[in-house]
Formats: sequence, structure tokens, C-alpha cells
Amino acid sequence: MQKYDVVLLVDASLSETNRKEVVSGFEKLIKKNIIAEDDMGLQQLAYNLSNKAWNDKAYVYSYCIEAKAEDLDTIKKNVLYNKAIKRYFIFKLEKTDDFAVFKKVNDELNAIIETWDIKKLWQKVTFFSDKKNNKYINRKSIVMLKKYITRFGDIKPRAYTNNSVSIQKKLKTAILRARELGFITYKK
Repeated sequence: MQKYDVVLLVDASLSETNRKEVVSGFEKLIKKNIIAEDDMGLQQLAYNLSNKAWNDKAYVYSYCIEAKAEDLDTIKKNVLYNKAIKRYFIFKLEKTDDFAVFKKVNDELNAIIETWDIKKLWQKVTFFSDKKNNKYINRKSIVMLKKYITRFGDIKPRAYTNNSVSIQKKLKTAILRARELGFITYKK
């Protein structure tokens, strides 16, 4: 069995009772497979989910599950036809990846950023070059991922970030996943 991170973006215009029904229905479907869950709450997305201007907010729920390929097929079928779920994503977790809780990660990163000295322009960002900070390479650490993106939306090169090749690859994957979810904008 493989570990997966299932992310649901639920329509923000739903009433609270309807939203809870949708989420509880999904949880019943995967109840036996859930290892951990994370309610990220109402999130302001970087772009609209559709062409409508009011569609830039969503309730985000994340589940760490252990499942087989057949289980993923049933999850996809049930989520696909649910109008209340605007988007869903299933990310495969590697054995070394941990499931991060959004609030905890962002609180820790905000505390770290507040303690930093004021950085000068063009100074290298080397947060992930320290091995103890590798646990923060995750799509949920939005505050730190934004520091590794240029003002034009490009991922900063390895020469600038001073990261190893493996760390830079993980960082790129985390940024791309955060973009897909709508937490970070695409290139401007």
C-alpha cells in the first residue's frame, strides 16, 4: 500500500451544513484508509478557479491516506461527480515525506521569518541549505515558498538559492503543487 495526500477544494459559497455533509460523505468513503487529516479552512486563492470573479476562495481539506490503486479509482469517481468539490488532487507521498499540518507549519515559519534580520536586496536566500529546515519543503509552507519565487513568478535558480540539487528539485515540486492548488500564482 502506498501513501497519498488527497486534497479537496470545496466551494466557499456552500452553507456550513452542506459543506460538512460533503466532507463527511467523503470521509465515510475513505474512512478505513485515513492516517491523518488537516482542515486548512477558508483559503484565499491566488487566482479564480473558473472564469467567474467571485470564485477565488475555497475551503481546503487535506487527508493522508494509505491506499491501493483500486481505492484511488473509487475516490476519483465519487469526487469527480460532486458539484460541491471544485477541485481535487491526489499527490503520491514518498517514504521520506511527512504529512504536514498547515496551521502548525505556517506558525513556525512566520516565527522564523520574524526573527530574520532585514535582508538586503540581491542577498541569497539559503533557508533550505540547512538540513534541519528540510521538513518545511512542502506545498503547505506558502510563506517560505514565496521567498523562492522571483517577482515575475519564476523559481529562483540554484545558484541564487545555494541549495543542493536534491533540495532544489523538492522545492520545485512543492512550488508546482502549490501553484496547482491555487496558493501561489503562475508566471506573470
